[in-house]
Amino acid sequence: MMIYKASLDKLAKFTSIGITVLFVFMAFFLFPVLKNESYWVTVLVIVLLISTYVISLGYSPRAYQITEDMLVINRLFYNANYERRKIEKVEMLSNEQMGFAIRTFGVGGLFGYFGYFASKNQGSMLWYATQREKFVMIHLEGNKKIVLTPDDPIGFVSDLTL
Repeated sequence: MMIYKASLDKLAKFTSIGITVLFVFMAFFLFPVLKNESYWVTVLVIVLLISTYVISLGYSPRAYQITEDMLVINRLFYNANYERRKIEKVEMLSNEQMGFAIRTFGVGGLFGYFGYFASKNQGSMLWYATQREKFVMIHLEGNKKIVLTPDDPIGFVSDLTL
């Protein structure tokens, strides 16, 4: 079993810290103001902020694990598991090969970049990324594509394709 780290890039770190500071600021300064307006508005805002934060943290990729028969994306909530026998192709992509990717449904910076993205060059794909470089694209059966960003993409690809 091999485990590959997935470190956040500077933008994801900055975004995560910034959102954390913003949410704390809102808790101390904005919520007392909202409390005087409407109880339900305050509750709704609190629930939305906490849900956004917890879901983003819980589903963010922490590391990538390669076992004998599985590729596992380690997350705080449940791990995403892919059978290695269903992997058709593994390739490293440069930023130019990836192209400009647009988030279609997912998270774009808060604890990483994960969810559904699309680019003109690569089409639709599912990202479990922590940075905007070192892309490893995994082509699965059924024309599915997932994108990972291990800190050591060369070692990762080598071990995954053994």
